[in-house]
Amino acid sequence: MTYPTTSAERVAYANKIIASQTFSTLVGAQFSEISPTSAELRVPLREDLRQHHGFAHGGLLSTMADIALTFMGATAIGPNVLTSEYKINFLRPATGEELVARASVISGGKRQAVTRCDIFSVQAGEEKLVATALGTIVKSDAPPVKGAEILAEANET
Repeated sequence: MTYPTTSAERVAYANKIIASQTFSTLVGAQFSEISPTSAELRVPLREDLRQHHGFAHGGLLSTMADIALTFMGATAIGPNVLTSEYKINFLRPATGEELVARASVISGGKRQAVTRCDIFSVQAGEEKLVATALGTIVKSDAPPVKGAEILAEANET
């Protein structure tokens, strides 16, 4: 396999990896766009993903940030990566029909990348910024337990 070069190929590749991650599929995470410089992850805001005030649970926003930050790090330093750390700021309660995380690479080196992610709530087509995150993504020496064949195909190139 050649590493995905078109947007549609990158989205299909990323969603194939997401499909191998039980927790990511549990929350309904799906990439809608991925380019060499940005990624967009979407999650429908279901009732079971809300906390007792009716807002999206902070753990959901953190999960979205982690996924988007890590996938952007992979575009900078290669497909076998892990999150070393991230920080998230919750700016306002997340409500609406859907959440959208948009990530980008700030800096990429040989072994680590620094990435950022903004998360928006969407209601009737209107977006509101609800959280922002900054993360450090590192190359992993450990092979993945799930989705290994997907990464192996990408590493062949």
